[in-house]
Amino acid sequence: MIDPIFTSNQKFEQAFSNNLEKMLENDELGVFILVLANALSDEKLWRQLKPGLKQKFEQLKSKELQGAADDIDVFNQLIELDLNDLEVTNYKDLGSFELQYNRLRALRPKRMSGVSTKGMSLDFDENTFNFNKPFLQKELFWQGKFFSKNISLFYNKFPFAKLHGLVVVEAEQQHPQLMSAELHQFAWMMANSIGLNIKGFSLAYNSYGAYASVNHFHLQCFIREKPLPIENNDKHPLINYWFNSVGDAWEFIESLHRDEQPYHLIYRNQAILCVVRQRQDDYEHADWTSGYAWYEACGGLSTYTLEDFDQLTEAQLNEELLKLKIT
Repeated sequence: MIDPIFTSNQKFEQAFSNNLEKMLENDELGVFILVLANALSDEKLWRQLKPGLKQKFEQLKSKELQGAADDIDVFNQLIELDLNDLEVTNYKDLGSFELQYNRLRALRPKRMSGVSTKGMSLDFDENTFNFNKPFLQKELFWQGKFFSKNISLFYNKFPFAKLHGLVVVEAEQQHPQLMSAELHQFAWMMANSIGLNIKGFSLAYNSYGAYASVNHFHLQCFIREKPLPIENNDKHPLINYWFNSVGDAWEFIESLHRDEQPYHLIYRNQAILCVVRQRQDDYEHADWTSGYAWYEACGGLSTYTLEDFDQLTEAQLNEELLKLKIT
């Protein structure tokens, strides 16, 4: 039986926000950063949680900072900011692209997305960042079973999409970030089953070498009712295919694995989108971006300064996207 929170947009959104409010009772730096970043992704949430966030921020600043090294680093950067000056994520269309001003996303640790890659996977290493770390369990939104698989649904700590989460499949099995036929079938079934009740529910996947940041198998979930920019752009420069058959999509994914070719997947609206791109090591991105993962490859972009948000042009975005094109 499906959990009630997955039975409607309203119930999912209510559970998402209610749990964030409860998490403010926690004194973990990582939890505070997560709640702050998620609150800033939505005007209503920001109004609701801002007073509690400001109070918690002052409490945490008055104590000796303790927590994961990444969280301490991010919190120290937050101390240099004024919470009153932080703005809710702002969006605008720029030709065939979607641009967002997302100040906190700039603080996200790069992890695996900032290292050299080769092939299609690395062996799982329990000593590196992974979703089984004890301190991360306080960042969970939901745990349960889907189609007999154990699922851990975490909040995305630095979201750039509506109701943005991380779906970790069989965390205890320590799967590396490598799509398999079984995990592909699961993603298809999960996206389609939840999508029947929650309009716009989608799953995304970054392969190794395509700016996946954690080598522990995970998907990203988000809710988006309007089309992604790539869906409205017949001239999108990156190789991309839509599949309506899970088997046909897997045959294509297998061919990419054989060629050691990085890619992104979107499971959405009873279909699967595969976007093929250059490996993250094989080009140098512009200073105004930290790199292109699934959202950017689909025509979206997060900017971290108002200057970039106001001044970047469609030509600049197109030029950057072309760097990912397979030649």
